[in-house]
Order: sequence, then C-alpha cells, then structure tokens
Amino acid sequence: MNASLKVFITRKIPDVAERLLKEHFEVSCHDENNVLSKEKLIEVVKTYDGILSTMPDRLDKEVLSHAGPLKVIANYAAGLDNIDTTFAKEKGIKVFNLSDEGTNSTADMTWALLMAFIRRIPEGDRFVREGHWSSWDPWICVGEELAGKTYGVIGYGRIGQAVARRALGFDLNVVVYHRSPKELQDPSMKQLPWEEFLASVDYFSIHTPLTSDTKYLINSQSIALMKKRPLLINMARGPVVKTSDLISALEKGQLLGAALDVTDPEPLPGNHPLIKAPNCLLAPHIGTATIDCRTNSARVAAENLIKGLGV
Repeated sequence: MNASLKVFITRKIPDVAERLLKEHFEVSCHDENNVLSKEKLIEVVKTYDGILSTMPDRLDKEVLSHAGPLKVIANYAAGLDNIDTTFAKEKGIKVFNLSDEGTNSTADMTWALLMAFIRRIPEGDRFVREGHWSSWDPWICVGEELAGKTYGVIGYGRIGQAVARRALGFDLNVVVYHRSPKELQDPSMKQLPWEEFLASVDYFSIHTPLTSDTKYLINSQSIALMKKRPLLINMARGPVVKTSDLISALEKGQLLGAALDVTDPEPLPGNHPLIKAPNCLLAPHIGTATIDCRTNSARVAAENLIKGLGV
C-alpha cells in the first residue's frame, strides 16, 4: 500500500471500488448520494492525487485550475463531457473513462423505451391502476408491430452496434448514420448519408458522444427531413437534441413521439413542457442502471485509477 498517495471517490458507488483502492492508497469517500458542490470539488482537486469521479461532477477549467497533487481522474462513465480533458492534459492530469461496461445495459434500456412507447405500456399501467379496466376491449392501448419497419442507429460505436443487433432480432430493417464509414455487422444493414437516413426511419435512437459537432444534431431542420414521423429515442446526452425544437415538433405532430433517458436540462424541473407532453416517455438517466453494470463499472474505474497512478 502506498499510503503517501490519497484518492477520493466523489459519490456513493458499489463497495468494490473502495475495497480495491484501499489495497493501494489512502481512500476518502463522499458517502452521501448527492452531487458535490463546486467548492467541494475545488477542495478535492487541491488535496488528492487521484479522483474517481461521476458524470455530474463538473471538472471544468475553473475547478481544475486549482489542482494541487492531482495526477489522475478516473470517470465512472463512458462519456467525458463533464471533464475539460484539454485543460487536464495541459496540467499533466491523466483522464480515464469506461469503455464497454455499460454497453448491454444501455442497449437493453433503449429497447425497453422503444417497446414501452410503441406498446403504450405506461398508459396501460395507468389505465388499470386508475380503475378504468372493465372488460377486454379491442381498442385499449392499440400500438404497433416492429417487423418490417426501419430502425435507425445514430452513432455506430459499441452501444449503437448492440442496439442494431437487437433490432435485427425483431425483424427490423436497420440503417446506420455514423460520421465516418463503418464496417457493419450484418450485410442486411445499410449505412446512409444524413438526409437519406432521416427520411427512411420509423424509429431511431441516438448513441453519439456530446461534442461541438453533435450538440443540437437533432433540431428543427433535421426533424423537418423526417418523412415518416418517427419515434426519437435519446440514449446519448441531452444537448444532442435541441429541446425547444423537440417540444415544437411534438406539439406539431412532426414526430410519433420521444422516449428520453437523457434531457436538456437534466434533471427536468417539474413544470417543464416535456413532462406535460403526452407523446413523450421519460426516464431519469438510468440507461446503465443495472447491478451488473454498476458493479463492473466501479471495479473498472478503480482499476483505471490504480493504473493511472502507476501501481
């Protein structure tokens, strides 16, 4: 154990991370299940050699400019949009993220949202609980079948590929939009240019990282190209979709609906228009919320911190 090195875990996560780190370092944890304030994050970067951070921790230039002995940040997420990686590199701070740990959980959640929306499961649940179910009725919660329709995947990385595999299993035609040419898993899939992709989909899900290029990728202009009024599923980051344009499209019937695991802003305030939209299904950013993923991610994030600190 290198007791001279101190690391900090910014959120209560599965215990495996703390156990692994305590074999090598002096470990401190934020044991409450809430987000650290900017002031507390500044104190942490001033004090610790390594940080195991979570997605809501905004380790931006303002915070990292106070870094003292900090050498490594291991993010408990695949995305890195909460960390100013450019400034961290300038400061000599190594930054690690997760890779494949959340793939299956996120792909499964994509499918859960799709099926819940098109088979009107939340509506059916409310119908029963509110005492409206008096008999079998051929017009209660009539939805859609998937087979033969076209499913679009935006961002053909690990998660996009896992979603595409699931789509094939439901006899969907699969089309892909990726910013560069990709080798597709199945000869029946097609990679399409942006406008052709948008015009062809009955349902599509978003799996891109949030960058300057993907911010507001889905906006009023792109929605106007969607000829089939598709269902939009966002599993990436909220700002990939321009919220004001999404609200307008839902109100005008330009989309069948939206199923959102992520939003902008996040979390949504209780009076937000998306909460009141009848054709919008919402989840509280739980794409990776399985015990399998959470535990494995904690282990890998701890291993990244150990590796980064040269142990």
